[in-house]
Amino acid sequence: MENGFQKEREQLKKMKRTVESCPFRTRYHIMPPVGWLNDPNGLCQFRGVYHAYFQYSPLNVHGGGGFWGHCMSRDLLHWEYKEPVLTTDIPEDESGVYSGSALIENDRMYLFYTGNVKKPGDYDYIDAGRISTQILTESEDGQHMSEKVKLLGMEDYPEDMTQHIRDPKVWKENGRYFMVLGARRRDWDSRGNRSDKGGMLLYTSGDKRKWSLYQEYVPEKPFGYMWECPDIFCLGGRKILSFCPQGLPSEAEKYQNIYQSGYSFLEDGQSPEESFHEWDMGFDFYAPQTFETEDKRRILIGWAGMPDTEKIHRNLSVKNGWQHCLTIPTELTFHDGRIFRMPVRELEDLPWAKMKKENGRYHWADRTVRLQIKEINGNRQTIRLGNEKNGLTILADGDRVELSFSGNSGNLSRCGGGRGRRTGRVEGMVREMLVIIDSSIVEVFVNSGETVFTTRIYLEKEERELDVSGCSGCEIVAI
Repeated sequence: MENGFQKEREQLKKMKRTVESCPFRTRYHIMPPVGWLNDPNGLCQFRGVYHAYFQYSPLNVHGGGGFWGHCMSRDLLHWEYKEPVLTTDIPEDESGVYSGSALIENDRMYLFYTGNVKKPGDYDYIDAGRISTQILTESEDGQHMSEKVKLLGMEDYPEDMTQHIRDPKVWKENGRYFMVLGARRRDWDSRGNRSDKGGMLLYTSGDKRKWSLYQEYVPEKPFGYMWECPDIFCLGGRKILSFCPQGLPSEAEKYQNIYQSGYSFLEDGQSPEESFHEWDMGFDFYAPQTFETEDKRRILIGWAGMPDTEKIHRNLSVKNGWQHCLTIPTELTFHDGRIFRMPVRELEDLPWAKMKKENGRYHWADRTVRLQIKEINGNRQTIRLGNEKNGLTILADGDRVELSFSGNSGNLSRCGGGRGRRTGRVEGMVREMLVIIDSSIVEVFVNSGETVFTTRIYLEKEERELDVSGCSGCEIVAI
């Protein structure tokens, strides 16, 4: 174990100057200190302090899953990076410490995760060559972990499942513990072609160590071939399933990314695929996880990234030795039949100051910006980040919002790294928008979080202009 952590420390020391000099580093979003970051893991509040763990590959800017990185915060906005807490040091996780969750009980933290093994050889790694194990470790301080304990192995999963079973989310309900796992059932169509179905496995336990299968859920009609990062929680008296179905066919204004993230209701007789709502309509959002704070708020943090997109679009921070960040933490509320998602209220307490125009435009350089437009009321509203040749346009018109990296020449803007256009709609009309800009990430919250867009943007500091047209009731502040 110590050898793996030592390599991380050496890489951090080696790349520290290069990474910290990068113009795309954020101020209020969790980033890797070096290398690659993806899924948020083990989100929790423990003894008043927020803990966020994440998939972390310090030795490879293109990923690999060798560590759980760790950050701590007292306000969900100012994060202190700590050393990794997990790495690949037992036979069951030799190929990766994959995603998982935290359970706080009796002043102790319990971390559950998937240990991954990929055997060398000519395997498909779907039905052969992969071993997926669910593992438990404990902590008294959130940083130092106990010995790892195997909970479930391939012998404990239903026979009709492939070897893709992962991402345990654990909670306690009515005196018992429950664990939901993302799963992939093998299947074939009428022509004999592979047609796997995504689903989930639900296990139960009385002591957090001995688990038995409680329910296997796979829809009759395929809704993606794999469900990742399942998360079951209650909000506004409703039971919610958050999950990431892989393999949904893209549509013009729906399922626009390579993989999707969304939520469904587990009541009212609807199946998850029938009540599915996408969490985010932007380019960069995946693998969200929620947790409950000590004051009973439901907080969601996602990965501001997307798997398997390097041939589609790029992150320009790679040249500086790091890649990806997590989203701003958001509070979830339920009303009008759906979930709304807005930045945590702590954001309002930051020392914002009104921005002033310079030469007719706002210039934000290395400042973090909050733009609030309250009186759109279905009218056409345009926001431009960057300039006409290289920038991002946010357009609201009627019930529709569009993010576009197309320049005035029709070519894609350099700052998008290959990103193009994303569209979303709201019920009725667009009434207002909140836009948060933190260096290389933009998050757009429409109608109090009814629809949200998350995207990365790579403008050099001298290119960071902001232009707002058609604005009535507009407030622009910065730090």
